[in-house]
Parts: sequence; structure tokens; C-alpha cells
Amino acid sequence: MAESIPPWLKHLWKEFTTPPAFLAKASEAPEKVKPAKDQAKAVKNGTGDKKKPSWAKPAPSTPASEPESPWDEEEGEGDLPEVHVRPKPSKPPSPTGKPKKSASPAAGHAGDSSPPRPTPRPTAKSSESIAVTSLGVRTELERWGFDSSVLAAYPYVFTRVSRHGSALRLQSARTTLVLKRSPHSPLHVEAMHRALDYASRRGGPVPRWITPRHTGSTRASDTPFVRGDDGLYYAMEWIDGREVDLASAADMAKASQSLSKFHQVTHRWVNDESTGEERRNLPSAFDIVSRLARRTEEMEKALKRAEIVNEEQDDDLFYLEHAPVFLRQAHEALDRLLAPECQRRLEQERESPAVCHMDLTPSNLIRKGQVVYLVDFDYLAYAPRTLDLAHLLRRGLQKANWAPELGLTGILQYNTAVTLTRVEYRLLQAFLAFPHRFWRTTHRWQQGDRHDDQVLREFRRCVREEPARKKFLEWFRRQALL
Repeated sequence: MAESIPPWLKHLWKEFTTPPAFLAKASEAPEKVKPAKDQAKAVKNGTGDKKKPSWAKPAPSTPASEPESPWDEEEGEGDLPEVHVRPKPSKPPSPTGKPKKSASPAAGHAGDSSPPRPTPRPTAKSSESIAVTSLGVRTELERWGFDSSVLAAYPYVFTRVSRHGSALRLQSARTTLVLKRSPHSPLHVEAMHRALDYASRRGGPVPRWITPRHTGSTRASDTPFVRGDDGLYYAMEWIDGREVDLASAADMAKASQSLSKFHQVTHRWVNDESTGEERRNLPSAFDIVSRLARRTEEMEKALKRAEIVNEEQDDDLFYLEHAPVFLRQAHEALDRLLAPECQRRLEQERESPAVCHMDLTPSNLIRKGQVVYLVDFDYLAYAPRTLDLAHLLRRGLQKANWAPELGLTGILQYNTAVTLTRVEYRLLQAFLAFPHRFWRTTHRWQQGDRHDDQVLREFRRCVREEPARKKFLEWFRRQALL
């Protein structure tokens, strides 16, 4: 009988007897998605699955390598692996499906996106570099001893943070900046900002100052810094480039040109009537004679101490043998600085000085294309421009075994924007003749372990380079002073 029922009637009967979908068993119903907040709580307690919420953004791809940056090789920094954390918005979309407006323009744009930026290649002394969420950036700042609340003054969503010595590099989709905590007073930082802003707007080889914003507003702040719980913070543009090699004639030429341009522009700032009273708030470094005299006295005391030591240690015996030669050089350099014409020139520069960088290490000179930029201005001060030039030349000459060609390149290229006078060549000779490396090693020897093998190796290094150094100084005397 059942076989005689037509197929169409069987189909109709099945349709009438099958219960509707809403009466299906709960086990057969699709799994209900928990709200993001409940799901996160369940995962944290270990009772839920680890399925990502639907609003989570995809993880960025692994960044490629980038050229060496100026902050990658700092003393005391160790190699740490890259840690990649999946970025996501601070809150899921509202239940209504309408996106909520940002509470403050200063909070940034959560929708910013850009291709992943390359990471530094690992080096023997690399910085810590971590890609994190916006909340993770604040956590990293606090871990490194920075006040994370200062980020609210900069209208960007930072997704990557790197530590480079005493500074942090912060990256967002829109910009990359360097955040520094200043040990100086507000007036000092204000003056530093005025000088560098003046130089930047007139083509000086310096990065742009990033002005903070008022809290909850897009209007620029009246001050160039942010007050944190532990000091003043300021930010400057990050310069993508490579650290210069001062032993290279090409890099020395570009660095000398940039230094000359910087001195020229900042000298105009000092003499510009519109720059205001903030010029007075930069420190002065014209106490050069007294400073070098103290260093000479420190070497003399170390020599006397070595003479009275009863133990016949290698470092004491070495110092007794070689220190008198370097002390004689120190006294000769002081005598040159005390010459009447040099004193008159220093007094003229004190009345109308240039602004000097005072810390021209290779990591503070970044080559980008055909331009070398000066960065990290914590030691900015009024000083003789030949003091800045002497620091630059000496650091390159020490690496190049005091090759006269390198010194000539630096001096000739410096003269492209600012021409040195004859008496300035005498000042330069005095600064180069003072045994800075031997004094620095002496200072370290007296402050630390007197029988440290590393200190003895540094003393021997000073002695080894002395013949080449004397040869360069004699060449300089014949070429520049006769």
C-alpha cells in the first residue's frame, strides 16, 4: 500500500511533518557567538575558546630588514628578539553597528594603516624593538622608565616602539618620531627649541621639532615640551638614514659641510633681533681653558699617585713611563689657548657666538642621501665653533690613524659655508693637540679599578697611535700656520 503512494505525496507529507527551524534541538542550532567582552573573560579564565573576535584586525606581516639606524648601537643595549602582538581597537563596535566618534581629536585615528615598517638588522649592540598595540606602547614606555601619559599630547596612534640609548623611537601610520626626556629646565628646552626651529625653517641640517597639542584639542601647545611626572619630554622628527663613518672621506666631507651650515644658521639666530630673550637661556661653554686645566691637573695627580704606589703593577709602571709626554702636550695646548690673539678671538665669539652641538659622535650624525643631519641636542650650548669642528675631526682621525688627507677634507669642506680665520686655525691646533683620549683613559683609571686590564689596553692604544698623531699635528702646523 505504501509503495502505491506517489513520490510527490511523500514529499508533501514530509514537509507537513517536519518541525520548523526554531523548534530544532539546541544541539543542532548554530553556536551563538559570545560578546567580545564575555569571550575575553572566558579565555582569560580558561573556560572559553581562543577564537579571535570578528572585529580584530589581521596581524601585520613580518617586517623586512632596514638599513642601520642611528640608534641601533648604544652602550649597554642587548639583543632582544622581536615580539609581534596582534593590534586591535581599544573597543569593539557599538551594538547598534554605528561607529562611535573619538572622544578627543588628540587621541589619533584608529583607522590609520600603512605597510609594515622594516625592522633594524640585528647587530652586536642592537636596541629593543617591539611591535605592539597602542596600549602596549604605553606599557613598554613604563617598563623603560618613561611616563606614558605624555603620549596624549601627540595626535598619533603609535603601534611600534624602539629604545635607542636614552631615547625612544615611536612609529605610527602617519609619522615616526623620537621621544626624549630632558634633564634641563623649561627655559633651557624652550631656548633649544627656538634655535633648532629657526635652523630647520632656514634649511639647516637638523630634524623638525614635533610640537605637542593641548589635551583634548588639536591646537598646538604654547610650550614645545610636555611635563611628565619625572621631567620634561620633547619629540623630534625621526631621520631615516645611516650612521656616518667619520673615517670615510666622503662622510667626513658631508658632515663638515653640515656642521658649517649649522653654525652659520644658528649664528644668524643669535644676531636676529626677532628671536627674543630665549637666547639667554642656553648654557655657555667658553670656560675651555679652565676645563682643560682641570684635566691636566687630574693627569698630574694620577702621575704622583703612581709614583708613591709601593706595588709594581703594570698599569702604574706604564703610566710612569708615558704620562710625562702627554702632560707636556697638555701644557703646550694650554699655552696656545692663553696666547693674546687666541684670547681676543674667544672673547669676540663670546659676544657673538654660534650654537654648537657639543656631542658630534658618529651616532649623532645621520646621512640621508647627500645630506648629513645632526641629531640629539642635549649638549647644545654657546661655544667656539672650532671646538665643535675639533671634536668632529678628532673622532674621524682616531679611526683613520690620523691620516692628513682626512683632516684636510674636513677643513676644506667646513670652509664652504663658514671660512675659518688664521687665529681660528690656531685654536683648532690647540684643541687637537690636547691629549683627550689619554686624559679620558686616566679619568676612567682613577674612578674605577686601578688594575683593570681594559684600561691598560687603552693606555697602550694611546701610545701606539702617538707617532701618527704627532705626524699629523706637524703637518697641520706647516700647512695651516706657516
